[in-house]
Amino acid sequence: MSESNNQLNLLYGPDDKPRSLRDTIVYSIQWVLIMFYPVVWGYAIVGRGLGFSGDVLAGYMARVVLVIGLSTLLQAVMGHGLSMISGPNIIPSLAIVAAFAVGGEEYALQSFNAYIIAGIIVAILGGLGIISIIGRVWTPLVLGSMVMMVGLTTSFTGMELIASYNTSWPYYAGIFLALLCGYLSIKGKGILANIPVLITILLGYTVFMIGGKFDWELVRAMPTFALPKLFPYGLDMPPLDLIITMVIVNIFSAINVYGNVQGYTGILGKKLPTSTEKRYFTVFGLVEGVLASIFGVPSNAPYGENLGLLLLTKVASRTFIIIASLIFIVLSFFGKIGGIMAAMPEPVAGAVLLGVASTLIGIGADSMKQSKKFGTREIFIVGFSVFFAQGTAMLPAEFYDGLPRLVGTLLGNSVILVIILVIIMEQIIFRERIPEKESSGTS
Repeated sequence: MSESNNQLNLLYGPDDKPRSLRDTIVYSIQWVLIMFYPVVWGYAIVGRGLGFSGDVLAGYMARVVLVIGLSTLLQAVMGHGLSMISGPNIIPSLAIVAAFAVGGEEYALQSFNAYIIAGIIVAILGGLGIISIIGRVWTPLVLGSMVMMVGLTTSFTGMELIASYNTSWPYYAGIFLALLCGYLSIKGKGILANIPVLITILLGYTVFMIGGKFDWELVRAMPTFALPKLFPYGLDMPPLDLIITMVIVNIFSAINVYGNVQGYTGILGKKLPTSTEKRYFTVFGLVEGVLASIFGVPSNAPYGENLGLLLLTKVASRTFIIIASLIFIVLSFFGKIGGIMAAMPEPVAGAVLLGVASTLIGIGADSMKQSKKFGTREIFIVGFSVFFAQGTAMLPAEFYDGLPRLVGTLLGNSVILVIILVIIMEQIIFRERIPEKESSGTS
């Protein structure tokens, strides 16, 4: 195990192989259960947002599970090569729901075909290394602000989920599970310290099933066995405005992916070569974008929550996530399993998110400290950007009604907005002049 991995007290580094059959089973199962979480997002945002039900919902959920498995597997094997879970990306998911609000069901369903074109364009840009150019302005302030924003957004979502039953017993159960997850990660002994998410999810499911707060109807609505359909919403050519919207949305998603991978490798103390960046952008465009859209599900992406999961579990070996991805692909053909995943009790999902968010906020603050200096200028840039982005994203829907669709998509996503704000303020508005001697170098 490398020096940086030892400093993190990782049980398994990225390239470490399983040391026992027990570890293989336990940590692979933990990843399978963690992968329930992006299934919930696929159901909660687009599934609910487009009003899917019955056989349509059953087929959609099976395809969501399949694409999560394929995306995670192919990124780990052919893309970034890291133990990072991929799932439905919030940016295109919200864009699809926005298309439904603007143009109705038919217009929204054409978003998937528009995203096929967008995925191809981003794959080409990524393969040529054009998107990686952002690395020139990817400073510790940008990284730290992005990670902190992911943490803040995640914590807000987590608390919403925990409080979904108001202040009845599920709320207190969710808080307890979140504290348990963090306690096991910090104070747990032996294997307990490395499976806090596994324990939290299993215990949470058990408690809510016994307490009668589990959605068995969703499970019963799913078929026992299902084969995924290609182009489930037809092959109509989408309108030009929808294509342009999805191309821009996908570029923003790619920038988000770059930040998530940079944050993850920053924790590991590992820098990916340019060739690897080109590969994971290609996989992002062709597999997580194009293939996902062919199956009629939202574009996938490696989650920012992976940073928090790394510190919670201390397991970074991609062997376990590869095994879990293969299991997930097999499970996608069994509809009842997909239903159980999608029916994860909201306070349980919120508990995991809150535990992850707590570590992300700390990671973000630590990343900012890696800047050459962190004085009044840097404090203002970060403070203004974080609060402006978070505050704007929380404004009511009426605020966005008078804005162009593209502008609303940008302002409504706090993660993308904070990245853009920090770059503009650090590189343009408050750009520091480099002394002549420093810029010319010394002999």
